[in-house]
Amino acid sequence: MTHQPSTPASRSLTTHPARATGPSTADYKILTSEPDLEPLGKGQLRLPLDQSAEVLLQLGLARKAKLGPAFGPDSRQLTMALYPQSATRLRIDIENSHRQAWKVPESIVPRFPPKQPFKHSQDAAALDYDVIWNDTNSFSFTVIRKATGEKLFDTSSLGLTMQDQYLELSTHLVGGSSERAANLFGLGENVGQLRRKLGTTTTLWARDCPCRPDINLYSCHPFYMEVLPSGSAHGVLLLSSNGMDVVLSPEGDRLTYKVIGGAVELYIFTGPTPQRVIQQYTELIGRPCMIPYYAQGFHMCRWGYDTLDKVKTIVANFKKHQLPLEVMWIDIDYMKDYKCFTFDEERFPIKQLGEYVDELHAQDQKMVMILDPGIKVQYETGLYEPYDEGVAKNLFVKRRVTKYEEREDGTKYYEGDLVDFVGKVWPGKTTFPDWFHPETQSYWTKYVTRWLQQVPLDGIWIDMNEAASFHDGDCSHIASSEDRPVRVSDFALTEADSEDGEGAHMLQPQHAGASTKEEPVQSKGRKSHINLTQDGDTIQPKDVIAIHERQYENAHDPHHLERVHSGQASQEIVSGKGSKPPVVYHSPNDPPYRINNNSEFASLEYRTISADALHHEGITEYDAHNLYGHMEGIATYKALRAFQPDNKPFILSRSTFPGSGRFVCKWNGDNWSSEYDLKASIAGLLNFQFFGIPMVGADIGGFGDVASEELLIRWHQLGAFYPFMRNHNCLPNPPQEPYVTKPLANVTRAYVDMRYRLLPYWYTLFYRAHQSGRMVCSPLWILDPTDHDLLSNDEQFLVGEAILVSPVLKLEQTSVQARFPAGRWYDLHSGLLEVYVQDKRAAGTHSAVSQVFKMDAPLESIPVHVRGGHILPRAEFEAGTFIQTTAQVRKAPLEVLVALDETECASGEYYHDDDTLAPKDGTLVKFQARPGMMTMSSFAANKIVDPLKESRTEGSRGSTAPVGEDTDDLLVPHGSRDLRPTFVQSVLVWGVGMNHVGAGKVDKKAAKSSCQVEAHQVRVSIARAVGAATASVQHQRELRAVASEDVAVEWDASRAQLAVRFRRAGGLALAGDEALEVDWTEALVA
Repeated sequence: MTHQPSTPASRSLTTHPARATGPSTADYKILTSEPDLEPLGKGQLRLPLDQSAEVLLQLGLARKAKLGPAFGPDSRQLTMALYPQSATRLRIDIENSHRQAWKVPESIVPRFPPKQPFKHSQDAAALDYDVIWNDTNSFSFTVIRKATGEKLFDTSSLGLTMQDQYLELSTHLVGGSSERAANLFGLGENVGQLRRKLGTTTTLWARDCPCRPDINLYSCHPFYMEVLPSGSAHGVLLLSSNGMDVVLSPEGDRLTYKVIGGAVELYIFTGPTPQRVIQQYTELIGRPCMIPYYAQGFHMCRWGYDTLDKVKTIVANFKKHQLPLEVMWIDIDYMKDYKCFTFDEERFPIKQLGEYVDELHAQDQKMVMILDPGIKVQYETGLYEPYDEGVAKNLFVKRRVTKYEEREDGTKYYEGDLVDFVGKVWPGKTTFPDWFHPETQSYWTKYVTRWLQQVPLDGIWIDMNEAASFHDGDCSHIASSEDRPVRVSDFALTEADSEDGEGAHMLQPQHAGASTKEEPVQSKGRKSHINLTQDGDTIQPKDVIAIHERQYENAHDPHHLERVHSGQASQEIVSGKGSKPPVVYHSPNDPPYRINNNSEFASLEYRTISADALHHEGITEYDAHNLYGHMEGIATYKALRAFQPDNKPFILSRSTFPGSGRFVCKWNGDNWSSEYDLKASIAGLLNFQFFGIPMVGADIGGFGDVASEELLIRWHQLGAFYPFMRNHNCLPNPPQEPYVTKPLANVTRAYVDMRYRLLPYWYTLFYRAHQSGRMVCSPLWILDPTDHDLLSNDEQFLVGEAILVSPVLKLEQTSVQARFPAGRWYDLHSGLLEVYVQDKRAAGTHSAVSQVFKMDAPLESIPVHVRGGHILPRAEFEAGTFIQTTAQVRKAPLEVLVALDETECASGEYYHDDDTLAPKDGTLVKFQARPGMMTMSSFAANKIVDPLKESRTEGSRGSTAPVGEDTDDLLVPHGSRDLRPTFVQSVLVWGVGMNHVGAGKVDKKAAKSSCQVEAHQVRVSIARAVGAATASVQHQRELRAVASEDVAVEWDASRAQLAVRFRRAGGLALAGDEALEVDWTEALVA
């Protein structure tokens, strides 16, 4: 990124004036500093970050907050510490000098040091940033980018509030001070547009909720990236697990954190490119885990596959219709009364189920099952061992008794006693493992191991881990006679025939509490059903249960009215332990500041564990709530590793937190069968690229409601380009397996086939994400963040930076208005050059570069384009081959697809290994193309990082730079014979001799070469390194020509495509110390 020069950072900064009306926030002034600050003039001071590993400030209260007595007193004195951790990473800590506030434990979320830490002995110029204090009598500092003077974090005139249960910190946004509002991305999890909408509040409090727009959902990621008008970007992380609202002002000029506890632990990442921001962020929280190869395949799931025979039928139907199926998933249907680690012997007999999973493995297919955290309460000893052991070892989350209680069995509890917190989930009354307890890990590992020993599953799906509860608050009062698992009959379900008789029955929920019913709507090719609604919103089956439970609680909870009026079960709790006196939380379920929970400022205990519940050593749910799913993910990862030490675990989690990507993958939760959710899935997919969890996808077809045939077709086309591709829907709705209609089957088959052929490219992207934090999928603006039209685009996306996906997001639409950034864009289906957008900036203009073109999109296809300048590895199969599983892809030779740019150059890479956690032969193949030549050579790849052994020492992680960068035109083999051989079946070059093509949408007749290629003049050689390195690249390599009878060269001038194919079955074998060179320089004839 090129930046305009600016005046030095030591100049005076223009600061924001104070507001006309009195601020409600408190304010602080500098009391002392160590070392001394450097005067700049006009009352401004520079913090000497280049002279010390830490700059320490003591701040004193200068103005009290105007928030009312319920909020309590302001902190009288604060300690602020700034740490220049690297040239591009700054850490800022602010906390009460006299009280111990909660911070996310390092043991739960390690803060990894940078590979290149900043040493204060280095030249000051090594830091990308400076920090200027604008007024010693006010909390007013600015973090600036030295190269440009751009403000990255600016608290001028905004104040700071630090109270025990309320923290308010604000920053001005640079974009908001220009003609256009700030371009802010990240913060979640919620459903909505990719660029944060002005005037919105993002609430972070993990909860079980069907996906609805602008509401807090399952995960909490307090990280954002701002793209500035110059195109440079920076990121900010407020590392806190406390509940919070993050408010973007209506003008888009200010961002405010409103946090209900804890301290400030702030990180600023300077970028300056968006890709580097994400790399710097994941360097701190940990890189994403390396996925098993099979996880890239097609996954099928449904809540309602309620017998083993039904599961077998589904798998057989996929084969019958010649549809790829990699992984069969089973929801809670397999459990005995929905109890964790159990199997229903009538519907899923263990012996037969285990044998069937073995059959799937013999067919190179897999099985994954769901596992919730809630452990069924079974007061009678001996009925349920996981509960008995958890009780005996005190492994469950606790609550403190506030008044005398007596259990049914006569056990008495008195005020102050600690007892298990009891929620209500699928099996009925449940307790929740306390992941902070040191013995919980061995407990979880024990039962996961026993479970897997019975049925050899390939992965685990952890759900309901926010943690979810269908009741608000503790449920101990529910009598055993009333305690039962949720039944299908709770839905008053009726059956309807599926269209082809091969899927599960459609089940229709009926609920007396529903206020309205929509009229039946005919879906093309599908039977209609009635959707339940309440206040205009469709009711999800889980919501039906919650409504039933609330009605029950109103009638049976002896403390219900008391809880409603008091707002909490206990009056105060103590936050953790430390060297200073701890913070005391008053009314934890309803604190003085109510975050916008559920978009209705609901109590913190709404559908989850109460905030006054307690974990091991007094850690409060109030502080640690948002960590619950993250910690279950770690515990499950460790359990799988204990069971299969050499395998890469596959875990799909619903609730995540910064750092979760080291252990788990993610899906976007309970979405709906609607155009809105189809489109919103793109923003959800891209947000989790920012959050460092790239293996993500939405439920294809939608989890709730009825999907029409057309919606399913369009969703499978889009879903073929999700990193995680799974069709999943809900028990009451019609089946939506891809074979339910013939047109759907045909389209799904074609697009999954396209996906499978691209898996070598996908796997390489996951390797890059694991090694250096690069995004697997990217927004279009990653190619040109100065283009405002790209910044607002969340209807298209890139796979890597090479494949542009332009899906159809509205029904009855047969074309797409697709936006193309600068460059050549080839149709992935045909290889024809379809669009050429010239970079206008080359001519000195600063106007937007990208252009919109209308692209045909009949029902059977969507526009997918390859960007010129990229080389993609694809698996090559003979035409008509049925690719059923990814195992076939791993065995297939490569087709090397070379898409030339305007200069007839391109580059790419291909990573392959033995698919184990610690591969001994990981190989990275580098591709380079220049006019008239393409070369490929192998390198020893960086090792896969084991998150359980990952070092936290400085410089321990792999480089963020690509392995094996080589700027020479001729590649010298760098590999060794020990590396994996690479098998190449063909090299396909697009765009040869097309320098005459004009800008715009390219007519098919014009998409031809201005040259001819004489096939016999195309040279194919294998290079091998010889002797020691010399100054001459040519002298380091010897060439051996591939025999002409082993090569077939095809030239199509009408398409400008050159194909070089190797006749040998299985392709040309290249050893690890060999390079391939295809040279058509002498073959070109003008």
